[in-house]
Amino acid sequence: MNDLVYPRERVLGVFTLLFGLLIWLLLVVGTFGVALAVLLLGLVVYLFVHSTLIAHVKGNGVALSESQFPDLHAQLVACCEQLQMQDRPLAYVMNGNGGLNAFATKFLRSQYLVLLSDVVDAMRHHPDGVRFYIGHELGHLRMKHLSWRFLRWPVLWLPLVGAAYARARESTCDRHGAACSSSPENAARAIAALAAGGRRWQQIDITAFREQARQSTGFWMSFHELTSPYPWLTKRVWRVVERDTAPPSRNGPPTCWRRWCRMRGGSAAPSGC
Repeated sequence: MNDLVYPRERVLGVFTLLFGLLIWLLLVVGTFGVALAVLLLGLVVYLFVHSTLIAHVKGNGVALSESQFPDLHAQLVACCEQLQMQDRPLAYVMNGNGGLNAFATKFLRSQYLVLLSDVVDAMRHHPDGVRFYIGHELGHLRMKHLSWRFLRWPVLWLPLVGAAYARARESTCDRHGAACSSSPENAARAIAALAAGGRRWQQIDITAFREQARQSTGFWMSFHELTSPYPWLTKRVWRVVERDTAPPSRNGPPTCWRRWCRMRGGSAAPSGC
């Protein structure tokens, strides 16, 4: 199952955890323990705030079981078996109010997976789509993305570093979602629904949408992706369909500068910039 982990996540995960621990240690020592008291207070506040979300889910969502939405429950069981997860999360369906999304969360020792109703409805003729979303969220739980977040918190605010780690995690979870789907193309269609919406996604040309990733190599596209916690959807589709082929690389400042040097003497800046 190691091939489900996006390569960059391992390096970034170790770096952010160790650097985060170092920053917390320096804060505790430098403030003579005051930072530790603040940290403990923050954990207590987080516990109470997060309990609000859990109470909302359990009080307003529909819990999946063999008798309640058995089709979705069967897909959850199948995905857990595919990903070799013995501990299944408590799963719910909630009204999404138009949002195509799903999420996983953790409260104390309990794990939760929530499917928004709009995702379920959008994928009603595409069971693999639901499996992709379930597998993606199970990836967060399997990789323990929610367990060490507080220790990494100081580092996640650093420019580029925190966003890079978040993007790597999403790519890892896309691999988990694809592993739960019967084909890469079906997984890609589930991602494309986030772009085209709950109905139009059925008409989307996946090959054309994947090739659209080539338009994201300019400086500004690259800059905004580097500062975002999510990869562009076109690149997510590319990585799912073309597993062994890297998507088009970004054009950073050095590339733009080289273009500018080649064009010096002209009146226009490079189009990629």
